[in-house]
Amino acid sequence: MRLPIIWIIFCKEITEALRDRITLLVLVGLPLLIYPLAVMTMTGVTKHQAAVEDRQVNTVAVWGVGAAPLLDWLAPNTNRFKLERWQNIPATVRSELEAGRLQPPASTQTHAPASPIAVRPGLARLPSTPAASAEDAVLRAARDVVSAKQADAVLIIWPGFDDALRRQDVGQVSVYYDSVLPKSAQAWARLSDHLGRFRQHVLQERQRERGLPKGFMRALDVREGDVAPVQRQISNILGRLLPLMLMLLAVVGAVVAAADMTAGEKDRATMQTLLCAPVRSFEIVAGKFLAVWSISLVSALANIVGIGFTIGRVAAALHVDLIQFETLAVMGGLLLPATWTIAALFLAVAALARDVKDAGNFLGAAAIVVMMPVAATLLPGVELDAWTCCVPLVNLSLLIRALMTGQVAGHLILLTLLSSLAYAGLALALAARVFGREQILLGGSFSWRWLLRGDGKRAAVPTPGLMLTLFPLAVVGLFYVSLSLASLGLQTILLATQYGVLLLPVLALAVARKFPLAQTFSLHRPHWRSLVGAVLIGLSASVAIGGLVLRLAPPPDSMVRELQEMLQFGDAPAPLWKLWLLIAFTPALCEETFFRGLMLSGLRRWGPWAAIGLTALLFGLLHGSIYRLLPTFILGLMLGYAVWRSGSLYCSILIHALNNGLIATLVWMNAGKDLEVQSVPWSATLGALAIMAIGLALLTGPKLRPRAGSPGT
Repeated sequence: MRLPIIWIIFCKEITEALRDRITLLVLVGLPLLIYPLAVMTMTGVTKHQAAVEDRQVNTVAVWGVGAAPLLDWLAPNTNRFKLERWQNIPATVRSELEAGRLQPPASTQTHAPASPIAVRPGLARLPSTPAASAEDAVLRAARDVVSAKQADAVLIIWPGFDDALRRQDVGQVSVYYDSVLPKSAQAWARLSDHLGRFRQHVLQERQRERGLPKGFMRALDVREGDVAPVQRQISNILGRLLPLMLMLLAVVGAVVAAADMTAGEKDRATMQTLLCAPVRSFEIVAGKFLAVWSISLVSALANIVGIGFTIGRVAAALHVDLIQFETLAVMGGLLLPATWTIAALFLAVAALARDVKDAGNFLGAAAIVVMMPVAATLLPGVELDAWTCCVPLVNLSLLIRALMTGQVAGHLILLTLLSSLAYAGLALALAARVFGREQILLGGSFSWRWLLRGDGKRAAVPTPGLMLTLFPLAVVGLFYVSLSLASLGLQTILLATQYGVLLLPVLALAVARKFPLAQTFSLHRPHWRSLVGAVLIGLSASVAIGGLVLRLAPPPDSMVRELQEMLQFGDAPAPLWKLWLLIAFTPALCEETFFRGLMLSGLRRWGPWAAIGLTALLFGLLHGSIYRLLPTFILGLMLGYAVWRSGSLYCSILIHALNNGLIATLVWMNAGKDLEVQSVPWSATLGALAIMAIGLALLTGPKLRPRAGSPGT
């Protein structure tokens, strides 16, 4: 073996491996940058979560007679606890406790862990012993209260507590909580700490009195009762691990396929042949994307099936039902937008590489960037909420976990799916952008200038691709801007999102791309018949749509109360003129300019009905409520038809303003009252439908009304 030859070959290979700055950046610079950033981010998230948890006040239901010393000890901690006597206790259990017929069980623990190690809030554990029969009724009642979130924990004062303390014996209490619910686990952690301090206080008092009867050294027998069933606790553990595993496996499947179909073709010199064929770049990216997506999805689904069988076998051995088939099916459905995003992103990243080696570096870095936020879902306190439901891939991981534990709100599901589809659309748009640059696909050195610069032959008309990219950006912008300004009030949020996210960026885009404003936004003078028709539609739409929707899909009362508070900007109603300005005119101007102006114009080449229908659907999705989706979709259809038929955006603005203004006026007239959701009488519904039909029939356009699919519309 000739060592000098080995050294020469080593120098050659290491020189080629480190021949450019991009490789050095990926191998050395990225690790030096990403890990400090990850630690700083996680530290900031942890501190923020700890501060949020510290400000939370836990509701504790106190069941039992007496215990004045203990309750007086807990009472000063009003920033920690809200003690509610006899809250939601069944009458039979209360009478038994007051009569002293219920006694604590002989066991020292109920649903206690096998180990005495304290558990932090949010971490589930497995119970080691079942509840004693003497407190079955109390346990069932406490589980119902905690699981329904009527209280975060239930503190049981067992009969004889005061007498035991007076005799300097052992006073007995029990604390029931749900370890799967973060607030409930937090309530137990706080109660455990304060009950321990109370025990020390009692011990010190007894030491002063120098009496040493039996039980003196224990003073307080605190019994922990985790009301979370075994199934929910195991589901909570699996819900933390499975999403991370599935995302990782989807990434692995996409990495190999994306590298082979882009950089691999460059090495094999088949990419040039494909570009010479009579096919469009979008057709190339669509076919390759579907292939990468299929491989990533099949890989993830195969792992779901394998995991499902494995968990089923373990569940059968433990005699518990861990994961239902429906849950596995939902998880498979949630992988569709996840693998879509991963496949499109990795396809775009791999296409930037000159060869397979560069693709490996690029995709390795991309995999780290994708998986680091997903791994953060393992941190305690990271739950699906209004913020996390907008974080790509993280939201789907948290949604899978929430579905497995059965703790998820319906509106968060809709927001998660909507934001996930938005990010998937952006990732696919990035891939299409990369494949539209032949210099990159032919293996030239990567340059951001080639990727970001516009096409020299670009026509000054909006395109469907631009519109479908603009909508996800608007969705993300609306979510984050509204959440960032939450402390400034609803009025500020409304003005910032409407003008700052929907109106001004659209106008700036149209000016920057040199779109003809009159044609793009349908800024034509409407016919007088169209104005009359728009007035009739605006006055009757809310009654007609409400009469139909309340019969098909009535919203819950909680949603109606929330909408009422939003429309009147809090408990005290705003002046009527302000309501019309903020609720009627502002959304009408901004949303119509966005949807029936630029977006409808960009989609018209797909045909009028496809453009109107898709625009109406996106209009309904943007409102972010499953209960408002159907009525806003129907209203969007009429607004789109009004613009297409009349050729004027002013008609849809007028309809939108009148519709919102009448609803706001109705809420203002009933300020201080709870609006009851009742079916609109058939007479009013049919009358409104007739008026709306007359308004639609009156819509007519001037000679300037553009034909469907004509250029510039």
